[in-house]
Amino acid sequence: MVGKKINNSIKLLKEAKKLIPTGSQTFSKGTHSFSENYSPSHALKGKGNKIYDVDGNKYLDFVMGAQPLILGYSDPDVNKAVIKQLKLGSTFSLANKLEIDVAKLLIDLIPSSEQVRFGKNGADANSASVKIARAYTKKEHIAFCGYHGWHDWFIATTDKSLGVPKFNEKLAHPFNYNDIDSLKKIFKKYKNKIACVIMEPVTVSSPKCMYKKKCNLNCNNFCKQNFLHEVQKICRKNKCLLIFDEVVTGFRYSLGGAQQLYGVTPDLSCFAKAISNGIPLSAVVGKKKYMKLFNNVFFSFTYGGECIGLAAAKACINKLKKKKVLEIIRHNGQLFKSKLNILIKKYNLEKYLNCDGHPSRTVLTIKSNKLLKSPIVTKTFIQQELLDYKILWSGYHCITYTFNKKDITLALRAYENVFKKLKMSIEMKQDLKYKIKGKLLKQVFTRVSDFQAASLKITDK
Repeated sequence: MVGKKINNSIKLLKEAKKLIPTGSQTFSKGTHSFSENYSPSHALKGKGNKIYDVDGNKYLDFVMGAQPLILGYSDPDVNKAVIKQLKLGSTFSLANKLEIDVAKLLIDLIPSSEQVRFGKNGADANSASVKIARAYTKKEHIAFCGYHGWHDWFIATTDKSLGVPKFNEKLAHPFNYNDIDSLKKIFKKYKNKIACVIMEPVTVSSPKCMYKKKCNLNCNNFCKQNFLHEVQKICRKNKCLLIFDEVVTGFRYSLGGAQQLYGVTPDLSCFAKAISNGIPLSAVVGKKKYMKLFNNVFFSFTYGGECIGLAAAKACINKLKKKKVLEIIRHNGQLFKSKLNILIKKYNLEKYLNCDGHPSRTVLTIKSNKLLKSPIVTKTFIQQELLDYKILWSGYHCITYTFNKKDITLALRAYENVFKKLKMSIEMKQDLKYKIKGKLLKQVFTRVSDFQAASLKITDK
């Protein structure tokens, strides 16, 4: 049992709580997302898609550092580039050619990219793009869909808004993914006041066809009737900017992001995570007529041109291209997703569970129902049981370049045993709460308005 083998984790977490609020730096890497007193709390190292904790346990890692590690832990090519740059220096008193090199790579790959500004995390990139939209349109209100980070304009709409001036909440308005009417209502209520629509182009499910009559089209990624196309039409009609938050989807769903995959080119886009395989870097990219406003919109900080992240991004992107990494990930991810859903069906759990999402990042959706009343309890139970099979999981499956058939077999075997126990509990009408061996997981935050609770997935930026 894993719980008997995490003594060092328990000791370190206890010490950390005395020194660090909540005990960790990121909600999705702490006790909100991992069951305290049963899950490992501190990592020692990572290699490929395996993480090693401070007690010597090795796990197949589906979390992968909250999703940036597209190539896996300690990728040799990225490491080589980082070590080489460290010998030259990381931060300089002048700009560096790496800024140009990586900007060229992004402009070549991303449809919306004509110019580039670099940052260090996704939340900063999102907030910078919102500032650009407000500056360009001379409007202040924002429509948003998804999770966009910790900055005031977004987090004001949640119950984690302590310390944020109240006016922010009045300016930001959430809409539901794949629900075009929820967006239209915002534009109707705040006519001529919306500066931008900022959204994750994919939350979990793909954008659906909006064609109201029977669709005779052979719908695919480039269906001109899909949700993203309809959002773009509304933006153009109302003279506001469309911003894609591609922090999760960028360099994972395709080399050009979800915008390339679904054939919709936004005005501005934000990238981070997989762009540099876990070394901090983000980017705002967009059309020149908007990007030129960075001459006056203040987005400047000491580490804006820091070279370690840029060196990592250059190595990472070139490897993604050369090795056809995303094709391999998509193949393995689709195989895992399809077989997992077959197992769910085998144990008659379709009413309770579903594996959805792009093959490179699938989510195990836990449905609220009479028998499994609390999704949080169910999620805690699943995490607990997977840990016993040496699998680290917090709700999603982040598939990496290093993921292979052996890993698929291991994960499916573990899941099958979990599903057997779930089915038995349902049949016997047992309360899963009494089977939890550690502490229950916690929701990071809830929406002040429950408008979008079903589609919101927390992925720290």
